[in-house]
Amino acid sequence: MAQDLTAPRPAVHSLAEIESQLSKLWSRAAVAQAEAAKAESAVIAAQAEAEARAAASLAASLAAAQEAGGESGHHVVARTSVLTLVVLAGDEGTAERCAAIIAGTASRHASRSLILSAADPDGQPGLQASVEALSLTTAAGRIETGAETIYVRACGETGRHLASIIVPLLVHDLPVALWWPNDPPFDSHRAERLLPLADRLIVDGSAWSGSGLDTLAQLAAVAESQRLVVVDWALLRQSRWREALASVYDLPDLRPHLGTVRRIDVEYATGDSGDAAGDTNVVRPLYHVAWLASRLGMTVQKPLRRAPDGRRVATLRQRDHSVDVVLQPGRSQLEAGATVRVVIASRTRGADLVGEVTASDRAVEVIVRDSGHERVKRTYLAPRLTDIDLLGLSVQEPSAHPVSVPALATVYRLLGADSVATRGANRNRSQDYG
Repeated sequence: MAQDLTAPRPAVHSLAEIESQLSKLWSRAAVAQAEAAKAESAVIAAQAEAEARAAASLAASLAAAQEAGGESGHHVVARTSVLTLVVLAGDEGTAERCAAIIAGTASRHASRSLILSAADPDGQPGLQASVEALSLTTAAGRIETGAETIYVRACGETGRHLASIIVPLLVHDLPVALWWPNDPPFDSHRAERLLPLADRLIVDGSAWSGSGLDTLAQLAAVAESQRLVVVDWALLRQSRWREALASVYDLPDLRPHLGTVRRIDVEYATGDSGDAAGDTNVVRPLYHVAWLASRLGMTVQKPLRRAPDGRRVATLRQRDHSVDVVLQPGRSQLEAGATVRVVIASRTRGADLVGEVTASDRAVEVIVRDSGHERVKRTYLAPRLTDIDLLGLSVQEPSAHPVSVPALATVYRLLGADSVATRGANRNRSQDYG
């Protein structure tokens, strides 16, 4: 059970005032709990006295119970943050959305959360901040853990120096997770200053503007060049797809097909107008290809490119044969960029195997056809992960997810990232906030 320890949040305007507010909040919480513990002890004592008069034989037991109850008065609120979570929200609407997600994970991953947004870049410099503390109450009524959320709204020139705001508010010796919920400007001075502060970078590639491929290439370059754990929600969401794709080859006689893949087709959703301009986000479809290629020992023969008919195509190599890759746009009721279908085709000893995977909100379906005959049809109950699930998964592991490192390395090569990641490297740097 979560308990808000604050009244309406007073606005503060400096780092010193933020620290002062944090101290006051936790002191107030400790005093409130001590008073509650004294009241509880008084009730227990009164009950014990009444029962002692009624049954003298229970006096010793009641005295022990009373003594045990008194010990609760020495219990204090613990600030048990497991990490510092820095959220580069950008705007206030995103800040509010991220705060709600963080609150949903507080019972599992208490943290000091620093949520930053910017306002009026041409206005007067300064910051507006407020602090909240959240406690978690156990079944015994004790406040055992605490989480802190610091909201900072940076105005004017102050918004250009976020690192100087963040560093004094980090909790010493705790890992730092940097959550960039919108389009991260990896080619900016801001990224150069902020990424070295973090042990972990959290992004959502499926929410990026345009096709998302330039930003994905830059993310892959960051993963290649820096000692930084990268967590992309677009890749985390695909865990149910990965399990289903692996199950295509569950039957022993189908396993030889793992080494004879000839084609990978990924159909993704577009709006009613299709994807004629090529501006539908295709991060999720590309991750399917990158994961399969990394797991099946494939190398990149020809990087991803856009065909005249609107498809995106690439050529991989597995052992001694080529593998055609097609990202196919298609009209669908799903949100634009969502995966509609993944099809893997292989051929060995004259036998063709086709595995097809589709998904709904709560289930994944797998159909396997062997030389045109249906061999397997399965449906797995696998609900989509919520944002709260995704944030919880993003911070709980100390090291990178075993899928993300090889997948991002393959993305790096699929996108020809040596050239793409540096595209526009000097774009808008003079106006960038850092």
